[in-house]
Amino acid sequence: MEHADSPVLQQTETIKKPRSKFRKWLRRGYFGVIHLLALFAMALIGVALAAKFKWTNDSGNVDLNSRYFSEMAGKYNQGFQTDSLTFAKQERQMYQNVGLLAKYYPHNAKIILDAFQRSGDVTIALRMLDAANLRMKKHKGYQQELKRIQSESSEASLSVYPWANYREWKEFCRVVRADSAAIDSVSRITGVESRLIVMCLVGEQIRMFNSSREQFKKYVVPYNRLILTTNRGYGVTGILQNTALKIERNLYEKWSPFYPGDYYQKCLNVKDSFPELVNDTIEAHKHLTIQRLMKGGDHFYSYLYTAFFLRQFQSHWEKEGYTLAYRPEILGTLYNLGFQKSKPKKNPSVGGSTFKVGDKEYTFGGLCYEFYYSGELMDLFPLTSQPFVPTNVLERTIVFPEPEEEEIPLPPVGG
Repeated sequence: MEHADSPVLQQTETIKKPRSKFRKWLRRGYFGVIHLLALFAMALIGVALAAKFKWTNDSGNVDLNSRYFSEMAGKYNQGFQTDSLTFAKQERQMYQNVGLLAKYYPHNAKIILDAFQRSGDVTIALRMLDAANLRMKKHKGYQQELKRIQSESSEASLSVYPWANYREWKEFCRVVRADSAAIDSVSRITGVESRLIVMCLVGEQIRMFNSSREQFKKYVVPYNRLILTTNRGYGVTGILQNTALKIERNLYEKWSPFYPGDYYQKCLNVKDSFPELVNDTIEAHKHLTIQRLMKGGDHFYSYLYTAFFLRQFQSHWEKEGYTLAYRPEILGTLYNLGFQKSKPKKNPSVGGSTFKVGDKEYTFGGLCYEFYYSGELMDLFPLTSQPFVPTNVLERTIVFPEPEEEEIPLPPVGG
C-alpha cells in the first residue's frame, strides 16, 4: 500500500484540482444565467400584470373644489328656465354679479356679458360666473357682496305683484307697446282713459299665462302678437258675440239704460267691412261686428268696443247717481260678467271669473285693480285726472270727417 504522502498521490491531486475549479465556476455561471433569465421573465410578467391592472397609473390628487364642481354640474338642470319667475330672478342676479365682478376684473365681466348677449341664455353667463366666483372665493370683500346679492335675489321678487315677474309679462308688454297708437286713438275719440282699456286687455291676456300657455308661447313670444281669445270671445279683449252686438245697439237705442249719448254713434264707422274674414263654416263670423273684432294684426276695433263697453257702464251708473271713475275693480268685474250684472249701488261687489297665474289665484276684477294701480306700462298708459272725459267736452273738441256723399251718375248726353 502506498503512503498518503507518496509522490504519486500528490501528483494525482494536483491534476484533479484545476478540473474541480473549472466545473465549479461553470456551474455557478450556468445557474447565474438561469436566475437572470428567471428574474427577467418575472419582470416581464410583472410589467404585464401592472399594465393589465393599471398599477402603474398615476392616481393623482383630488381637487379641493371637487364638491363645488359637482354642485355646479347639477345646479342648472332641465327645469331651470321653465319657471318664468325663477328665470327673471336669475337674470337679475346675473346682471348684479357681473357688475360686482367688473369692479375687480372688468375684462372678465365684459367677456361674460358678451357671451350672454350673443346666446341669450342666462345659464351660460351663470356658469361662467360660477367659475369666476370660484377664483374669488378668498376675496373677503367680493364674497360678502356676493352673499348680499344672492340673499336679496332669494328674498325679494322684481315686483310686489307676482304676475309682473313672469317672463311672459315682459313679452306681453313689448307687444302692447306696438298697439299703443291704436289704443291712444280709441281713448282720444271715446274719452275713455287708455289705462282703463289696457286694464281689460291685461285681464283677458294674462289668463293665458297658465290656461293657454302653449298658445301664448306660440303667438305672443315668437310673432309679437296678442292672442285672439276665440274660446272665450272675439278679438284680443275677448268680447263675446252677444255682448258685441248689444254694445252696438246701445249706441243707437236711446231708451237703453246704457245709451251713452248721440256723440258715440260718430265713433263707429258702420261702413267698415272685412269680407276676407268671413268663414261660412262658422255662422258667427258672418256678422260684420265679429269680422271687425277678428281682423288679424289690427286690434283697433277690439279696443274701440272695449271703450264703448266701459263708457256704457259709466253712463248707466251716472244716471243712477254713481260714478265708476277710479273704480277699476268694478269696471273690470262688470266687463267680465256683462251687462246683466250692472246694478248701480253704493257698495258693489268685486269679483268675476277666477283663474290662477302660477300658484296665485285671482279674480278678474281684482287683477284689473292691481294692474291699474301697479304702475306697469305707466309711461305709455298713465293714470289721469279724468278716467272718463265728459261727453260735452268731446263734442266740442273731437271733429269727425264728414261722410262722403255718393256720386250720382250724370244722365247720358241727349237722354
